[in-house]
Amino acid sequence: MRSRRPFLRAGALAAAGGGLAVLACATNPATGSKEFMLVSESQEIAMGQQTFQASMQNYGVVQDSALQAYVAGIGHRMAAVSERPQLPWAFAVLDDPVINAFAAPGGFVMVTRGLLTHMGNEAELASVLGHEIGHVTARHTAQAITRQQVAQVGLVGASIVKPELAGVIQAAGQGLGLLFMKFGRDQESQSDMLGFRYMMRTNYDPREADNVFETFSRMEAMSGGDRLPDWQSTHPAPEDRVAKARARLDTVTADLSSFTVNRDGFLRRIEGLEFGPNPRQGYFEGNRLYHPEMAFQVDFPDGWKRQNTAVAVLAAPPKGDAILQLTLAKGTPEEAARAFFGQEGVQGEPRRSTVNGLQAYGGDFQAQTQDGTLSGSVVFLAHKGQTFRFAGFGAAQAVSAYAEQLRATLRSFRPVTDRAVLDKQPNRLRLQKVPSQMTLQEFHRRYPSVIPVEQVALINGLDGPASVISAGETVKRVVSR
Repeated sequence: MRSRRPFLRAGALAAAGGGLAVLACATNPATGSKEFMLVSESQEIAMGQQTFQASMQNYGVVQDSALQAYVAGIGHRMAAVSERPQLPWAFAVLDDPVINAFAAPGGFVMVTRGLLTHMGNEAELASVLGHEIGHVTARHTAQAITRQQVAQVGLVGASIVKPELAGVIQAAGQGLGLLFMKFGRDQESQSDMLGFRYMMRTNYDPREADNVFETFSRMEAMSGGDRLPDWQSTHPAPEDRVAKARARLDTVTADLSSFTVNRDGFLRRIEGLEFGPNPRQGYFEGNRLYHPEMAFQVDFPDGWKRQNTAVAVLAAPPKGDAILQLTLAKGTPEEAARAFFGQEGVQGEPRRSTVNGLQAYGGDFQAQTQDGTLSGSVVFLAHKGQTFRFAGFGAAQAVSAYAEQLRATLRSFRPVTDRAVLDKQPNRLRLQKVPSQMTLQEFHRRYPSVIPVEQVALINGLDGPASVISAGETVKRVVSR
């Protein structure tokens, strides 16, 4: 189970007279320019801390303290030479196979294991961390929040409600919406420039940033131009970023030959890292979800969109007017059911039953919400010492069309005993030193991976199967258990 993020809805300005002057005129620490700003540094930190904690809780973190310390060490060295070294900087590697990196305001930076598996050396990683640090130092999230506030209430007579922007901070605590804020391409280019600045200040070879852009460009080409990694999706085109990076390099007078690249050290740090989705946390075969760690399976309706997250499994029909949600609950099934049906506005009466031999409590319900009446079914099941809550619901006027599908799915929860499922393990990254010169295609035949040779080329920063590998070079491959 993994988790995604609801969008942040910023609020907390109201029409009144005169109070913006304290925060309206501020100097951007990274650029030195004057700008209109409604968010203070303390508010950035408060929002960032909540977002950082929510990210780690919902995604999970890679359980490798040495790798976490390694990435944090690089980040802290770069943050120390930035324009905002006083922030409470923190760095984490999230347990997510998606290629991604993001920063929350106030100094909180996260990268995914999916991104690390596609990096070729420490300098490449530093280029990504430097870019994210640049978003923080240039206060890009604070700028985005300010634009939202101005768009909502206008400039004339606006003032900050006390406590200042409390609504924004509260909204950030409710989810991970800050990480969904889209920066403009000018801001992304500015972060590239700042990342370059921080690489130079920490003696990381800035020429390696080209490799990152080119990797993303090859990923786009391999997917037919319609699939970009999350980190790339809102950024300028890779070829444009490469051109600008090379223009910045033309201004460098320092001897870059002594600057850090550290390929071997970086590869040793990421060897053994899980590659791709971790089936231990649940995987789909057709419409059926298997969960090896929790030893259950569930059948979802045909044609429904599904998402396996860190805290819940979700599914919805194409129209999006109903939802299935499977998550954990507190207490016994009876206690959890009584608590659910005892909520204010919830109507219904739980009954004891069994589902495929499992003790269960549940029933149909209706709930009154600010957006209208919800109706659906819920069942609480005891399995492997835990209580699962499995609910299907939607707007009362629409959910009747899905009633049988919802109930059938809730009744499909059953234990798994098949060892082929229970023993399923994630693929992992392994290193192989090449004994003699060969092409990647020859390497792939001699040292096969569970991924196609084109993807092996991608994770090694090679052009393709015909690329020549020198004797003694270390190459990444992906193996099953």
